[in-house]
Amino acid sequence: MRIIFIIICTLSFFSFAIAKKNLNTITTINEYGYFIETYYLHPEPKLINSAINFIGSSDNTFANNMKAGILMSFSCLFSIYDQEHKDKWFQTIKTIKDPKKSLLTKAINTSPDELLKEVPLSAKKNDMNWACFYITGDNKYIGNIIHTLKHLDNRKNINLYLTAASAKWSLSSNARYHPKVKAEIEFFQKNNKSSIQTVANDILSQSPQQIREETISVIKDQKSNGIW
Repeated sequence: MRIIFIIICTLSFFSFAIAKKNLNTITTINEYGYFIETYYLHPEPKLINSAINFIGSSDNTFANNMKAGILMSFSCLFSIYDQEHKDKWFQTIKTIKDPKKSLLTKAINTSPDELLKEVPLSAKKNDMNWACFYITGDNKYIGNIIHTLKHLDNRKNINLYLTAASAKWSLSSNARYHPKVKAEIEFFQKNNKSSIQTVANDILSQSPQQIREETISVIKDQKSNGIW
């Protein structure tokens, strides 16, 4: 059952309905999640210091499966502001303790493109692309995720299949809250020449739960057949 546990964890990250909230500080995991997942809609650079301090003080935000997302989120945040802003935020980073200080130091010193190049095709890399989309709203990160859907029929390499399955699930989930995501998928759904037209239709018509159950079913079948 370990493989089932892995896929459930893989298809898990913050998911918040988008509605404008007025945040003056970040003190809870929900506030942090809202801040990170809606930044391109409601940029609040004055809250970045608060987000840094929250990461520094909260053990809950530093689980192993969240490190890549935190690294990428802050790298993208820092990359859209000038050096004067970054110098101020670096002073805050220096006040928190390792290993979080090291993680955020890497974020402020490494570009998003460099971070993505360090990570092979994987569900983790999908999460990193989502992290940067939430910050910037740049469709190129959605495109990176959509590109992995070509591996959905892979029944030999479990990593490539999980990468594609996590992409399908996360696209379905985010299309419900982010019009830009939905519009991007609809483009492929309406394009008769698209190789992922059928998948795009499934993403828009199936619930995230249905996609999760479909993924687990494939994994169980492959396990029972002795392939994975």
